[in-house]
Amino acid sequence: MNKKGKLFEDLAEEYLREQGYTILGRNIKTPFGEIDILAELNGKKVVVEVKGGNTFNPVENFTPQKFERVFKSALHLLENEDFQIDLIVVFRGRISHYKNVERFYGEPQI
Repeated sequence: MNKKGKLFEDLAEEYLREQGYTILGRNIKTPFGEIDILAELNGKKVVVEVKGGNTFNPVENFTPQKFERVFKSALHLLENEDFQIDLIVVFRGRISHYKNVERFYGEPQI
């Protein structure tokens, strides 16, 4: 991971802690890809994808294909546990938190 990627993930982790999340892990590798942050809030696991940038809004980098890899990674890691997928975008120092992004992408066919 490059320095900027780590910085964006550090900012996202700090933000999540401030919001009451417990951080369970970072950069968790699975056969399908990597989970940037695994957190928990009120007993529910939250898989967090972090995108960051300064020149264009990095939300555009969270494609349906990327969502599918994150979803498959979460299923592999968490098996039958209830979870949600969130996206945190760090753009020009501002954090945007998109919760339950599966409602935008739909559940992929696996």
